[in-house]
This record gives sequence, C-alpha cells and structure tokens, in this order.
Amino acid sequence: MSRKVVTIEISASAFDAARKIMEHDIGCVVVMDKNDVVGVITKGDILRESVMKKFDPQKISVSKIMSKPVVATKPNTSLEEASEIMSKQNISKLTVLDENGKLVGIVTSTDMMRKGRPRSVSAKDVI
Repeated sequence: MSRKVVTIEISASAFDAARKIMEHDIGCVVVMDKNDVVGVITKGDILRESVMKKFDPQKISVSKIMSKPVVATKPNTSLEEASEIMSKQNISKLTVLDENGKLVGIVTSTDMMRKGRPRSVSAKDVI
C-alpha cells in the first residue's frame, strides 16, 4: 500500500489533476470533498472523458470525469482479497480507508506486482 496518496479537491479541473499525475509520476489521484473520498481520476479518465471528447481540460471539473463510486478496503485486508476485489470490480486502484472512513493509502495493480506476498495491504514492507 502506498501511504502517500496524492489527492485533489472535487472542484479542481481535469488539467489540475493531469498536472498532479505528471508531477508525481503516478497513475491516478484520489478526489476529495473536504475530508471525504468521493472518486478516483486516472490518466485514462482524463484522456477518455476530456481529451478524446474534445473538452477543454482546464474547463471540465474532475467531478464530471472521475470514476465513482469509490471501491475501498480496510488496512488489514489480505493481498489476495484486495486482488480479488480489484478483479471483480475491474479496477486497478483500490483505496484503503480506516475504520472511520479516512483515507490511509492506496493499493494499485503495480504495487502488487512490485512486491512479494505480504499478508495484508498495510504490511510494513509494502510502500
């Protein structure tokens, strides 16, 4: 699990999201409405829903093109369970929320391929 999750506010533009994605060399940003996770926006979302439809990325809000509802899991979820959730939901990013619903991390299909077989998504050797 990556604990340093890059987030963006729901009122931001697709351009702002693309800039964060490029600056951090990541595949997605988590969309927040104040302290609540409300969506995930990926490179693909921006390309598919903004660029390919000829919308100006500076004028379209992330709220219009983000993936929702958010699929989430808990920190103690096993890697096998997380992989199963991602497969069933056809997603490659899985947010990790604590018992209070607060964002504590994200697991991606890339994270799973890079690391061995930790017991849970929050195992200390997974960063």
